[in-house]
Formats: sequence, structure tokens, C-alpha cells
Amino acid sequence: MATLLLVSGTARAQNCADSDEPFGSLLDAAEYSASVQALPPAAFFTPPTQPPLPSQVLLTNLPAVSQQGTAIMPGSPGTCEAQSFGYGLGSYTAARLPDGLTKWNPALPQNSVSPAYLFALALSQGPNVATCPKGGLALEYLAQLVASGAPTRARVPYQPSCDYFTMIESQADFPESYPEMQRFRIGSYATFQIHTDPAAAVRMIKEYIANGQAVAFSGHVLCGYGTSLQLQDGVIYETATIPMSGHGQLVVGYDDDIGVPGQQGALLVQNSFGTGWPVSAGGSPSPAPPGMVYWSYNSFQTTQLLAAVAYPRSPGPPAGVRLSGNVQAPLASITRAFQWEPNGQQVYLILTHFFHDPVLLSNVVLTEPGTGGVTATAAYGQYISTGYSYLARIDGNAFRSGSWGVTLEGTNVDGNPITYTGTMVVGAPQPNNTLPAASMAVAETKNKIVGSTGAAPTFGR
Repeated sequence: MATLLLVSGTARAQNCADSDEPFGSLLDAAEYSASVQALPPAAFFTPPTQPPLPSQVLLTNLPAVSQQGTAIMPGSPGTCEAQSFGYGLGSYTAARLPDGLTKWNPALPQNSVSPAYLFALALSQGPNVATCPKGGLALEYLAQLVASGAPTRARVPYQPSCDYFTMIESQADFPESYPEMQRFRIGSYATFQIHTDPAAAVRMIKEYIANGQAVAFSGHVLCGYGTSLQLQDGVIYETATIPMSGHGQLVVGYDDDIGVPGQQGALLVQNSFGTGWPVSAGGSPSPAPPGMVYWSYNSFQTTQLLAAVAYPRSPGPPAGVRLSGNVQAPLASITRAFQWEPNGQQVYLILTHFFHDPVLLSNVVLTEPGTGGVTATAAYGQYISTGYSYLARIDGNAFRSGSWGVTLEGTNVDGNPITYTGTMVVGAPQPNNTLPAASMAVAETKNKIVGSTGAAPTFGR
């Protein structure tokens, strides 16, 4: 069972044991364990293999560096998850099309979402989601952006005050449906846990960055992170952290060649402490843009825990297999249905989805080809308009090729029940096709099939 990893906290530069300035991340592993588990970009390439990564990638068209708290007291109140997952990852993703082309410049206040609005919205959902000044969870902000979007930071600017957030929350028409909110809807999001396999997580982050996707993350706060960083050849190598601390930030690049000889390689992290940060306590200056800093791969792997990636919303029209839905269901289609066999051990049956309007997708029900074929009902449990779902099996077999039945269950944004049905053709696994095809009944008895959230589906016939 997933457990709470750490309660939010912060640092004082002069004493790493102090924790009275809330950076704002409630590091809850259960929040991530219950969400859709991210697949690497290679799963969706044609062919589905990861080309060699370049040695350096720096994302462009980024939202401006934000100022959480003040220059004197960075990190307080603890809005970092609204800043990183909501404003940072959300604004960057909303400014992109699925093919990677940009729609607008998210550095402008009128082209980026309001972290103040998002944090006030989280506060309105109660202390299990967020409190001020301590902060709270992370994924609620991405769910809001998929389902409804958010007003701009030009419309709802940021002020470092709990009273200010309470004022936003207490307005009679809150949450007001600002005219521009839907402009900032994103397609979907997925998560992964850094601490379960840190080296693999850094590798996947680099793959996302090379694919043009930023990655939001949360973890422990490094000693001296707020006001007195030590850099070596322009890179953080610190691994000591502040007890009971948590902070969310955004990865926007990497460089395999930067840093101390023999220890090169770092992720470029955009923080929310303003452009006057980082403040060096000695060592070399930072070569990163203002408000950003390079973290050595080891420092990141040792201290960080949880991460999320987001996917842009497709403007349509729907392609692929059009699904039949009930009267309350928005137009929807399965744009691709395919098997991915990356390593000769695992096989994924992946569906890519398009919904004209966001839906809260509860279950994905798949029936394999053949007379008396097994049906697997896998939980999803998130809002989605453009994204993916999948089954994964690790029993040494592939899924059957042929015509699969699909049923989707959930609700629309107004809470009305929706159901879709359709049929899709699935071919043999790519890029490898080394495992024999077999009914899901074989894996059912071994509990070696999981769905998008990593939970086992229920089976029927």
C-alpha cells in the first residue's frame, strides 16, 4: 500500500535542521500510485523505438520564472505545486499542439495559467488537498487543467499571502467561469515515481525532454537551496536534505557534459523563487538562465521522489475508430490501437484516445478476439481529452491480434454518466514480435496483467 512519504517543510540556509518556512509539497506516494502510470515517448514513435538521445536539450517557449513567496523569504506560502505542476507544466503544455508546434508564448501573463487561482481552488477542497501556508498535493492542478482549464495570471495575479488566497476563494462567484479558462485545457497527464528506480527515472525524464515535454517533480529540499547554494563547475552536487521537507519544480532540459570532470551530467531545473535565484554561497557561478539551476544526475536521483508529464489537447476532428456514445457523451474515437513490445519481456496493448470535450474516464473494458474471449475491466479514474490507456502483461505472452471490443465508462464534466462502445483492430507487437500470442485467461490466473494505473483489472467472459 502506498503511504505518505513526507510532510511539507522547508529550510533555513544557516541550519539545515530548521523547517519553519513552508515550500509546500505534501509528498504523498498514494496520490501518484492511484494515477495513470506514464509510458515512455518511444511507445508512440513509428517505429516504437527510442533513437539515441542528444547530449544536450534545452526546452524553449517556457513560461516565465515565477516568484513564490518573496526574495527575502522564498517558498512561503507553500504554493510550489501550483507553481510547478499547474503554472509551469500546465502553461507549457497548453501552449503546445500534439505535433510539438507552439500556439503562443506562455511567458506572457495573458498566455499562462494563474497559480494563485489554482492554489485558491485547491484550498477550497479542504485540508486533505491543501492548506496555507503549508501547501499540499500536486496532481489536483493537472486534473483541473484537463477538465476545465484556468484563468490567466494576468486576470488573477499572484500575491504571497494566505489572506489573498482566502479572498479569492471567498468570492461569491468562485470558482468563476472566466471566459478564457478553456483555452488552457490540456489533454491528459501521467505519473511515475522517481524513488522506485532513480536511474531509470532520470533516463525517462531525458527522453521526455528530448521529445519536447517538460516534467514536473517533487522531492526533498536540498540544504541551502533557498539562499545559499554551493555549485561545482556550475552544477549542484548536494545530497543532504532538510528534514520533513518537500518542494515541487520543473525539469526543462539536460546536459550530459556539464559539471565536474568525471561526474558530468545534469538536469536543468526551473524553480519558483524568482529570477534573482539561485544565490551562491561560494563555488562557481551558475551557467543556467536566471531562476534555473543544473542538478547533477546523482543529486536528483538521491533526493527526488515523484514526477508527472502532461500531454497537449488535440483540437480534433476525431480520427481513427469513431465510438458510439450515449446522448450525454461527447464525440470520441480511438485514434490508434496497437501492441508495443519494447524488450521481449513485457507487452503493452495501447489505446490512444480523443474526446471532443473532457471526460472523467472511470473504466476501460476490453474484450479480446475469438469465441468466448476474455474481457478485462481496468480502472482509469482521471479526466482525459487527449491521451492513452493500456493493458500490460508480463507473463511471457503477447495479446491476441484481431478485432477487440472496447467499452469506456465514466462521466462528462457535468457529472452525467457516459458510455462508449466500439471495435478496433489490433496487430502484432512492434518493434519486436518475439512472444507468442495467448488469451488473457493465461495471465489472469497468474495475476500478470495490469491496467493504466498499475492495478490488476477484473476479468470476465
